[in-house]
Amino acid sequence: MTNMILFSHGKLANGVADSCQLIIGSHQFKTLNVLLDQPVQEIEDSLDNLIDSFETQEPIIIVTDIPGGSTTQTAIKQIEKRDNIYVVTGMNLGLVMSLSFLNLTSDKENNRRVINEAVEETKNGMYLVEDMFNTMDEITDDGDL
Repeated sequence: MTNMILFSHGKLANGVADSCQLIIGSHQFKTLNVLLDQPVQEIEDSLDNLIDSFETQEPIIIVTDIPGGSTTQTAIKQIEKRDNIYVVTGMNLGLVMSLSFLNLTSDKENNRRVINEAVEETKNGMYLVEDMFNTMDEITDDGDL
């Protein structure tokens, strides 16, 4: 299982972690929720402490909720300070589940590749359901699968 920090505004991180626990069981997630009026330094210190709380120096993925948001900007600072951090933004349940099954190693290039594959897999699983119905109707009308 991948060492992962879910880092979000409000309590999204807790909700995603709870849902993952329900679906996949045990995991290595830690969560950090940014609340209204929380000082920036407190948030940065909390993220530092969470990273330090992992027992090994194995890679850690920080998953944030909004590209360009304060959680992502705070997480990016960790990349500059530590060489075992990867930041992925756009948190959702499918993404977190895909990332949780990765086997990251000391090979940074391979880690980047498998993380990017998980992100692409998640993107491909997102679509407007009505479009799928239309596609299914076309397949049914033609008689071809």
